[in-house]
Amino acid sequence: MLVDEKVAKNALMATAVGKNMKPEERAERLKPFTLTSILREELLNLREETEGINIILKQANKGISKDKFSAFEYGLYYIKLDEDSKHKKRSRRFSDYMFIS
Repeated sequence: MLVDEKVAKNALMATAVGKNMKPEERAERLKPFTLTSILREELLNLREETEGINIILKQANKGISKDKFSAFEYGLYYIKLDEDSKHKKRSRRFSDYMFIS
């Protein structure tokens, strides 16, 4: 994960380039750090409950949504599906077993 947005902003403002940036440019440069901080807050707001073999994540505080966490979770799931499908396609090529000189 990226560093906290406050740390990134302080590091950016310590440079001459950061001081000369317009507020919009600075906000655009710091956007990944801001989103990481929001995701971290949402992750810290979740608590784990187990029901049999299922693990359920519930919100500790209803004031903080878990939209970004859910999007992050779905993104990781689709990356896993994509990697699994590529692995299956690679492992079943018949031409890998043909030895023609």
